[in-house]
Amino acid sequence: MNLASFLPFLKKKNPFSYFLVLVLRNEKASAVVFEELEGKIRIVGQYTEFFRTSIEDTSDGEILEVLDTAISKAEDSLPENVQTHKTIFGVKETWVENDKIKKEYLARLKKVSDHLELTPIGFLVISQAISHLLQKEEGAPVSAIIVEVGNKSVTVSLIRAGRTMETKTSQIHESVPYTVDALLKHFGASEILPAKIILFDGEKDLTQEFLNHTWSKSLPFLHLPQIATLPLNFDAKAVLVGAATQMGFEILQESPSIQEERPKDTKEAEETESQKRDEELENQKEKLYQEKMYLKPEDFGFTGDVPTLSEKKEEYPPAEEENNKNTKTPSLKTTLLKPESALIVQRTILLLIHNLLKKLKNIKDLASKIQILTKIFKKRFIISAAFVLGLLSLAFLYLFTSQSEIVLTVKPKIIERKEPVVFSTSPISDSEIQNIIGETVTVSEKGSVSTSATGKKQVGEKAIGKVTIFNNHINEVTLVSSTKITSSNDLVFTLDDTIKIASASANPFEGIKPSKKETNVTASSIGQEYNLPTDTTFSINDDALLAAKNDNPFSGGSKKEINIVAKKDIDKLVDQLPKNLEKKAMEKIREQMSKDQVLIPIFISKSLASQSFDKKAGEETDSVTLTGTVMFEIMSYKKDDLEFKVRSFINEDLDKDLVLLDDNLKIQIKDLEEKNKTVTATLNVKALLQPKIDEKDLITNLAGKSHQEAQTLLLKINQVSKANIYSKPHIPLLPKAISRNHKNIKIVIKLDE
Repeated sequence: MNLASFLPFLKKKNPFSYFLVLVLRNEKASAVVFEELEGKIRIVGQYTEFFRTSIEDTSDGEILEVLDTAISKAEDSLPENVQTHKTIFGVKETWVENDKIKKEYLARLKKVSDHLELTPIGFLVISQAISHLLQKEEGAPVSAIIVEVGNKSVTVSLIRAGRTMETKTSQIHESVPYTVDALLKHFGASEILPAKIILFDGEKDLTQEFLNHTWSKSLPFLHLPQIATLPLNFDAKAVLVGAATQMGFEILQESPSIQEERPKDTKEAEETESQKRDEELENQKEKLYQEKMYLKPEDFGFTGDVPTLSEKKEEYPPAEEENNKNTKTPSLKTTLLKPESALIVQRTILLLIHNLLKKLKNIKDLASKIQILTKIFKKRFIISAAFVLGLLSLAFLYLFTSQSEIVLTVKPKIIERKEPVVFSTSPISDSEIQNIIGETVTVSEKGSVSTSATGKKQVGEKAIGKVTIFNNHINEVTLVSSTKITSSNDLVFTLDDTIKIASASANPFEGIKPSKKETNVTASSIGQEYNLPTDTTFSINDDALLAAKNDNPFSGGSKKEINIVAKKDIDKLVDQLPKNLEKKAMEKIREQMSKDQVLIPIFISKSLASQSFDKKAGEETDSVTLTGTVMFEIMSYKKDDLEFKVRSFINEDLDKDLVLLDDNLKIQIKDLEEKNKTVTATLNVKALLQPKIDEKDLITNLAGKSHQEAQTLLLKINQVSKANIYSKPHIPLLPKAISRNHKNIKIVIKLDE
């Protein structure tokens, strides 16, 4: 009999070495698994998993969950019982300083490596890896602007001659080209920008959108930049190629396409098929038991629930690493994570048993394998004894080196309150209102705004002419300039000059004969109606002995209506310019804010520092433009100050058996109003209170208990609605129990809102 065909651990060692590349981007993580033989590598698996927000803002638990999923999916194509541990990380430019990973990010990577049992062997900066691969493909060092497009954010890297000069990241505002334009304005380099923009990993083709974008004149482009788009997952390929180059490996083939989740109906079909196989296996086991060819767990002295041979490996939530502030984190390039000897022994034994049970899992071969095993037991009793002894040793090792995680779902007590609050730069006297001391931030923005002229004005010329004035008085009459004369149709004219008219003469035969004199007159108002015809008569100062008449028609009178700048147009522009510049001012202020500061989204002051109108009030025009500089003033506060103030009045009503954790406090600021450079608002506070749980005491009571006993005990705790217990490794034929080692037990509390 060839035992090697039956016991997998007697087979020859797999000649391949396996490596893992983890590319950590702002919104997602990609895992690439490759195998190496005699200096040549081949990619065997790849998978990408997304973060809910970004890697900078996510929790350690989510990072572990995302990376665990990506690695597990990428390892699906590996041979049985093979896992990857040697890991090369691809990290963002902002994670590295002086060719070393910054301490805060190095601590995160070490935690990931410890939890997922990874052995870091080095790291590569993603932008540098992309530049290296582009240089390799194009045959020359690359100078370009590389734009990483995410769902919510954009990262821009400036590459010159293959070197990364600067990298900046921002949330997407308005559009991706607009955001890139804004980021480039903040780059420190004063040199000419490369006239090539390379996009990668966007969900849609943005080439045309970039080509249509009008770049800011302040950006030092010599001419419009060319736009190029990299293939999907080019970053993961670049990190892999960079790692292979540094390790002296040769790549045999390109990376496979990203794996996708299988459709739900396919999974359900496979689960149904698996259930059928399990039922057939149980029937076969019962038959073998009757023939004394299969031993039940009770025959070995074990009791409790035992899974079938086909039971799948359980999934475990990510476990938090114990804090060790006194341990200095070494550089990732030189870090080797050495597992303890006991863990090596445990994993070796588990691997042997797992391989044996997996070999027996095939229903078609099950009967023949058990028959072979029975013959071995009959002929060589020592093998059976060794097998039993191995199981007992495994059970001992399992009890004291296994790890357990207990997830408690707690129904929280909810406290909701509304409190008035005043944000000010100095304390207020009203003790009944919550007061948060803030700081003012001032910025200036220059811009212009135009509007149509709405004023109306009539302009034209006054009619002029000559009249003959008749004097019937027996005395001389003097008429001064501006003396008014009125036409028979009630139009008023004035004399241009002062004149004297001699007295009338008397004749016994002809009667009184008036004297007369001709003079120039001008209409009192503009308009065509003052162009009077010949022989129009005029009265003078209601004097019946004075009269006038024109011998020729009047001319020159005209009138039309024009648009002019009204005062309300000026007022409108003064009011509109600050409103138009608010958005730009807010963006500039946000860029200046530190992470611990929170902006109150209402300006406490907006004033015109300078202004210039291209037209004056009353001036004829169709439109008027205001150019000016607006000073904006806004207030910010420290998030910790607000939370401290809220906790102070929440704790007044807090029961001694309840506790309020940081993540369980939700604060909303509503009804903002500005008055005298202070901001009044309403705080909507929601506090989720959970019971105080002495984790050390609880772990002591749970250690070594079966899952069922532990669950019964946990559900007696006040406010606990659900208790899920996960223990690993899970070994078939052994009961599910919590680890006896207190250090290997972890308690996680979740709120059921």
